[in-house]
Amino acid sequence: MNGRELALKALIEFESGGKTLKNMPEARKGEKADRDIQKAYDYFYGTVKMIKRLDFILDEHLKKKRLENLPLPIRNVLREGAYGLLFSQDPDHAVVNESVNLAKKYGHNGTASLVNAVLRNLHTVVYPEEKVEYLSVFYSFPEFLVGKLIEAYGEKTEKILKESDKPPVTTIRVNRLKATPERVLEDLKKEGFKAETIETSEYNLLTESGVVYSESFKGGDFQIQGVTQTMNAEMLSPKRGEIILDLCSAPGTKSTAIAEIMGDEGIILSVDRKKLHQVVRDAKRLGIKKIYPVRADVRDFRVKKADRILLDVPCSGTGVMGKRGDLRWNVTPESLGRLVNLQREMLISAAENLVKGGVLVYSTCSILPEENEKQVDWFVNENQDFIVERASLNLPEQPFYDGGFGAVLIRR
Repeated sequence: MNGRELALKALIEFESGGKTLKNMPEARKGEKADRDIQKAYDYFYGTVKMIKRLDFILDEHLKKKRLENLPLPIRNVLREGAYGLLFSQDPDHAVVNESVNLAKKYGHNGTASLVNAVLRNLHTVVYPEEKVEYLSVFYSFPEFLVGKLIEAYGEKTEKILKESDKPPVTTIRVNRLKATPERVLEDLKKEGFKAETIETSEYNLLTESGVVYSESFKGGDFQIQGVTQTMNAEMLSPKRGEIILDLCSAPGTKSTAIAEIMGDEGIILSVDRKKLHQVVRDAKRLGIKKIYPVRADVRDFRVKKADRILLDVPCSGTGVMGKRGDLRWNVTPESLGRLVNLQREMLISAAENLVKGGVLVYSTCSILPEENEKQVDWFVNENQDFIVERASLNLPEQPFYDGGFGAVLIRR
């Protein structure tokens, strides 16, 4: 099965049951790079990300037919084909030919003819004039979410949406226990990977996704991590010998970042309900010994002796929607309300574990005020023994930065 067909199968699964490509056994990444799997990821997540715009364009071209009335496999062949023509680097003739072949395999000669006719004649369409509707269709975001962003950021909203639609970049965090940025940069280039420094972040490098197959990665010289997430770990300012809680820790990227800053001297309790095997795996690869995984619900976990706590809560993911094409379609007013309540429960519980004078960093990968500034304001109003030392919001409009938020809370 080639990459385009694998992406098509995943699109069918996504529309019918909500599963994504990473849930499919055929899409598991091995020890070596697989071009077909990479192609599948590019097409699946790219198509899902831009699906609202693609559907609008296709409906304009289908004339008497409606996309929603076509058989499930065929409408996804059309979406994937339109994505390939409008957003990929693949030659147009190759995209059309592959789409026609898939339409024959998953339909019949009639549907193949329809796919051929539509994709060979794609042309510019007129988008809606009303601002929210236009932004929603053109940048392929739910109208509800566009409205929330306009309310928060006004004229900046279109730039945020535009940046969120760009292909994601790969940044890594150099493992300061084993290597230096200069050495990792040199080693990656020797292995044939593109890599460069990021002026605003000492231990992050900009590179490409294939570096997970490099000898430098396998040897534990670095971890995949965004610049904003690296900054949130650094905001914690952990010291050697301290007891640290990393709450909602899986898959362990934050725990390992904290351990590296501490020189792997102290105790880090890495707490989550699932995926702790990934915490163990990455700690071993990076040569870190002071991380102790704990399977528990953050809301029920108690130690009451932590010097510092990093609480990276479940959130809407509105700051990282460029990396996860499916996230934007999971956010609804109801889901956002549930997340806000969950975040508050976690904040209250986390705070009970902190010593007097201790530091709690509350962080998200969201850019919505109700998950960020408003949560912190609510918390300090409810808990008079805490003060906000500083807070930082990054919007996904800066090169190399994901959107996200971090606040340093001090217990008096």
